[in-house]
Amino acid sequence: MLFDMTVPAAAQWFIENRGQWDSVVRYASTSGDVVITATELRWQHAGTWERLSLADVTIEPAEQAAAHVNVYGPQGAFEGLRLWRRLHWRGRDGSTRAIAAWTRRGLELTLSDGSSPRLLAERTAEPLDSWARGGRFIGASGRDSITAMQTLGGAIYLAGWTSSSTLFGASGAGGGDAFCIKLSSTGEVQWATVIGGTGEDVALALAVTSERIALVGRTRSTDFPTTAGTIQPSYGGGDADGFIVTLDPTSGSRSAATYIGGDGRDELSACAIGSDGRIAAAGTTASTGLVATAHQQQLAGLEDGYIVVLAPTLTSRIWSTYYGGRGFDSIAGVGFLPDGSLVIAGTTTSPNTGEAIAANIGEGSLRMTPPDGFLARLDAQGQRLWGRYYGSDGQDSITSLAITQSGMILVTGFTNGTNSAMSYLAEAQAAQNNFAGGAWDGFVAVIRPDGTRLWGSYYGGTGSDRCTGAIMDAQGYVYVTGWTTSSDLPREASENTTIAGAEDVMLGFFSPDGTRRYASLLYGGSGSDLPSGIGWLPDSTIAIAGSTTSGSFPPLDGQSSGDFDGFVLRVGGLGILSAEQPPAQSAPFRIAGSRLHVSLPEECRAARLAIYTLSGLLSLADQQVSSTADIELPAGVYAVRLHCVQGEEYRAVVIVP
Repeated sequence: MLFDMTVPAAAQWFIENRGQWDSVVRYASTSGDVVITATELRWQHAGTWERLSLADVTIEPAEQAAAHVNVYGPQGAFEGLRLWRRLHWRGRDGSTRAIAAWTRRGLELTLSDGSSPRLLAERTAEPLDSWARGGRFIGASGRDSITAMQTLGGAIYLAGWTSSSTLFGASGAGGGDAFCIKLSSTGEVQWATVIGGTGEDVALALAVTSERIALVGRTRSTDFPTTAGTIQPSYGGGDADGFIVTLDPTSGSRSAATYIGGDGRDELSACAIGSDGRIAAAGTTASTGLVATAHQQQLAGLEDGYIVVLAPTLTSRIWSTYYGGRGFDSIAGVGFLPDGSLVIAGTTTSPNTGEAIAANIGEGSLRMTPPDGFLARLDAQGQRLWGRYYGSDGQDSITSLAITQSGMILVTGFTNGTNSAMSYLAEAQAAQNNFAGGAWDGFVAVIRPDGTRLWGSYYGGTGSDRCTGAIMDAQGYVYVTGWTTSSDLPREASENTTIAGAEDVMLGFFSPDGTRRYASLLYGGSGSDLPSGIGWLPDSTIAIAGSTTSGSFPPLDGQSSGDFDGFVLRVGGLGILSAEQPPAQSAPFRIAGSRLHVSLPEECRAARLAIYTLSGLLSLADQQVSSTADIELPAGVYAVRLHCVQGEEYRAVVIVP
């Protein structure tokens, strides 16, 4: 007998119940589509739960995963929950009555009469091996969103929220739970931690070092699982409180957790960890009574930014302050500079009355058309060193902040303002020096530690474009991600020539001085694909994470599990390649004069080679390479892509003198 089972085939496991679910449940799949009780196997097909009775049996798990799950909720703390690939049902005589196993084809269920087993249920979808081709989905049957991502030591750390009641063992106690997930550089889940109370809990940002993870967000749960001895173990009141949770990066287990909030609405949307272990968290507050010991000690407007710096244990406050004026002020990013000072960035509608926003700097001292972006630098005691506006003659908002290896400040955002002669957001020689039209354009800027701009550029077309994150490599090249609806967005070196859905992921690659954009790539499916984080992986590979409503999302294989899932996209490195700047010895590309030499890596048996001009024109289409190739190129800048038959991909931007 054959049962049709609509169950995702990839990265599925059975997770044990140790109290995080109703006691009738013995095991459930990590997606929540399969539930095992003492007497039944239940699975979801086309929105309907089917069931199969298995009486007078005992259940034995087999093939334990290396990964594990931690769940923290009103029911308690459940750490190190084990994951299994197979379950065996055994009769009283010890014979095997049934076996359920997650295979590359999906969930296979075999019944046996003791001699000749027969297949009862199988999913015949192709195996999901998307990481080698470009990434993976993160999600279950509910709504699952990735709001932030960090990379460290080859691992990927994700933060977000889930409404799926059984995603990685989530308790489903309220309107949503926060999560943190660690993936290996090959996309395998190392651990997943779910934390929340009976209300809505959303993780919005995380910071990672080798010693700890800081996870921040907002909660409407009065029973959020805080720990004793922290600075605020109880809910502060109002519509929502912020929260800070620290986790062990090896196991994902909770070290400490605290509320940050008062009588109004509070939210923490950014965090950073200093070299001495200090944890800085920042966001927005409407509360009048928050503890403030440094620069600004009272709420000045309708909503102000708020920054708090805590000891690593979350048991003592080092300093805290409001930051804002008479309007609305919110902080989107925070980071430590090498000297221990702190930089914040966000969006404000406040005038500069009493130097509420800008001070001690000439550039950016005037508010333009509100809202504007803003940045400020505070010393190690929380006193302001400088503050500035960052905006144009339109509406402007800063969405992210990153501190580079060289101590520069990297910000992204979006605007509908023009640049005019004042060079508000971009220099005249910038890769894109003005607003392209439409609803919004993205922007990126590199700011010096003294608050002055090194360079800035727009990034967009005539639709709606927003930049949401950026990273800089050791040579100063900047990679910017965001989303776009613009049919005319520049597509240098992009395989995709049209927008696939409502919003697509964009990835731009800028020169160290911001005057050239070497590549502009598009990725996406038929829905909305919204990136929220970008980071480095080994071999100059880039990871981009976010949320999607697309059922399919090239280059990710397979299908999403719900109507709103997280995604992690893996993009091959786009390092600069020239005769003056040779690549690593293992790189497949080399430049000798005007000749591009291609030599396949050992693991690449055969490949297809494509070369694009920076206007997006295809100079060489899918030339087959079995060992080596030499291509003569005119002077110029090119994007080169080598796609191995096994799925690995190598990219470079080639400068031919």
